[in-house]
Amino acid sequence: MTVAEEREDAVGPVPGADRAPLARGAGRGRPGLAHGALKERWFACSNALGWSIASEWPDPAVDEVCDVILSGRAGPPLERALTRWAGARAAAGIGLDETLSDLAALHTAVSGALGDLGERRRLGLPGAEGSRLVRVVSLGWTDVACGDLSEAAALDPLSGLASSRYLRTRLAEVYRAARAHGTAVGEGHALVVVTLHVAGWSRVAPLTVAGDAAAVVFDAGETIAVVGRSTVVVLAPRAGLAARVRVLRGLLARRLHGATGVTGAPGARIVALPSSLDAADETLARLRDAEPAAPRRDRILGFDVPVIAPDEFDADAAD
Repeated sequence: MTVAEEREDAVGPVPGADRAPLARGAGRGRPGLAHGALKERWFACSNALGWSIASEWPDPAVDEVCDVILSGRAGPPLERALTRWAGARAAAGIGLDETLSDLAALHTAVSGALGDLGERRRLGLPGAEGSRLVRVVSLGWTDVACGDLSEAAALDPLSGLASSRYLRTRLAEVYRAARAHGTAVGEGHALVVVTLHVAGWSRVAPLTVAGDAAAVVFDAGETIAVVGRSTVVVLAPRAGLAARVRVLRGLLARRLHGATGVTGAPGARIVALPSSLDAADETLARLRDAEPAAPRRDRILGFDVPVIAPDEFDADAAD
């Protein structure tokens, strides 16, 4: 009996499995028959539902979803894995309709393989559970797809604040000016980072409120931009910055108290600018990807508000 025949004997035939062969590399490179069996079943079901290009189906995010399902973890671990998977689909140029069809294929694959995966590892897409996972996948896909659009514009289309691309342009100007004057950028400027604990589509209104509050405190031409899903960043002069951040904190607390979608207290902290523009780009990327976390309190250069060096961000904190 061949390996393929042994696998089919273990999990049973898959409807539509004869429509397309498994793409090269799919189901391989991971230990254990269960992982390969689930991945091949998912791939076959997705083909049966009309997946267009077989070579675009394999992705590391697919392996992560399979691992989470096989570990028996549900709730947040599965939602995080599906969010990253949906974002990977969007980044690859795969449409939302095809992504949701792929999710339905995953449900079919898991539900039809109870013998080797176990009842407790079913996705259970019908009903409230299914609605939540569909919403999670839709948001994960939209965040990446809309993020690509906002990166190409000077203004964020949802909040009306400056985009990450515009902030990067302003940073480049500041770094050029510092080089021309023979000074360090960090001596004259810093980033003020406002983090919000928000959920779903309701994050748009709090981001707008936070931007408006920042504009009240930073009203002398400073750049106020959206970075990521729940972060507002201000490029501001160092002079008097600690006092202005304290005022901003109080204003944010008053304006966002009880706001819809806000699940925790907003935070505002100072992030020092690194010595090079490339390092500043990395700092912005970490701010974009990081989940809101309580900042550590330090006393750096006389500041009595949280100051975090660029290399202190942990890109894996969201996991």
